[in-house]
Amino acid sequence: MRKLFLFLVLTLVSGSSALAQTNSGYQIDNFDFSNGVRIETPAAPPAKKPSRPSRQLAASQNFKYTPAAQSLTQLTSMNVNPSLGGFTTGDSNVDNLIAESGRRNSVDPLLLYSIMHQESTFKPRAISPKGARGLMQLMPPTAARFGVTNIYDPRQNIEGGARYVRFLLDLFGDVNLALAGYNAGEGAVIKYGYQVPPYSETQEYVRRISRRYNVIRDPLATANASQLTRNQLATMRQNGSAPLTVYEPSVFAARLPDGRLQLVTQ
Repeated sequence: MRKLFLFLVLTLVSGSSALAQTNSGYQIDNFDFSNGVRIETPAAPPAKKPSRPSRQLAASQNFKYTPAAQSLTQLTSMNVNPSLGGFTTGDSNVDNLIAESGRRNSVDPLLLYSIMHQESTFKPRAISPKGARGLMQLMPPTAARFGVTNIYDPRQNIEGGARYVRFLLDLFGDVNLALAGYNAGEGAVIKYGYQVPPYSETQEYVRRISRRYNVIRDPLATANASQLTRNQLATMRQNGSAPLTVYEPSVFAARLPDGRLQLVTQ
């Protein structure tokens, strides 16, 4: 009887010890306590919060532009002109390249013309202090992103610019936002809630090109264009666009000695 009592006492003590160790967060895998193997109980992983859908654009280096096999869907209300409507860059080859790239990418050639006038004033070897190059002033990473291998080649430069404008129009569905993206990068437009970023240079850039675009699409502006002499034309072609930190008071259409039209700024 006494042996049975001692056996019960030892059993209760052993159970209490094992229970205490179990409640402490680990277990003993055998009853040899001095040589028992400690088994840690891993903490439960924190519950993950459901991710929200993001409108962030993929990094530019991950974006590869591939021209569509068919005509691209036009997401804006612009009418695409088949030509420059009597306007010229001063180089008929460049004029044709603008019209071709505009039609191929469903971008109004007159919009490309307006951007080019602001960006380079039609100088194919133009380079900005920030490193933008060529007629459409493409930054080298942007040029590579849209398939340009020779940034100073007018055909490639214009095509790269037209592809970028088409991409921005598809992304934002708005001409002003596309212009803001062309100047400041689409990431800046997204960052500020799909609005023109609050950068004075970008806001002036959008204002200037919108003004140019409105002028060359206005029949009255072209009908009343003043005639330039050859000396005035030579002086005009030497001038570049004013810095975006300087307010540009006006821009108007002028008729060249050969009867074609070109933008002039004051």
